Amino acid sequence: MSTNTSADAADPAPGRAECAPTRSRRAELEQAYRKARYCVETADGSWVLRIDRTADEVAAWMAGHGTHRLVVLTACNPGSQPLTEEENQRRQRRLERAVTEQGLRAWPACNRDPLGHWPDEPGLAIADLPEHLLARWLETFGQNAAVLLEPPEPPRLVWRAGRTGRPVPPPGDAD
Repeated sequence: MSTNTSADAADPAPGRAECAPTRSRRAELEQAYRKARYCVETADGSWVLRIDRTADEVAAWMAGHGTHRLVVLTACNPGSQPLTEEENQRRQRRLERAVTEQGLRAWPACNRDPLGHWPDEPGLAIADLPEHLLARWLETFGQNAAVLLEPPEPPRLVWRAGRTGRPVPPPGDAD
């Protein structure tokens, strides 16, 4: 989920380095991310995750499927910079291919701004995504954060660390 503020209006120029959010920007983003609804769709049902709110039904479903951690990740609007629907769809397909190539299980997800200031962002709820891949994919797809659910703890934000260049697609991304 990204926020839509006037500072986000323009996509950075090609080749311009992006920095991790400043402390004040991160606080602003964190407020928006905490308000967001992270919707997960499976054959067994639909759930809404919220940061720091219990997710007992999702935890029970995860246990029934042998899943120990669930990460909600999008490839859309990197660094809170709005992209065209076409570019976001391309990026989402890259994420889907990366998940498939790693042999991971995933279900459709959608990040929703309850105030409607930001369009819905498609994503994936990825089962048992290893820590090293989560860190790499946050970097690769230029995402500020992802949502992590490791029951019995409630969902929480996992932030991308450090300074980064423009997001680059994973290997084998030809469309």
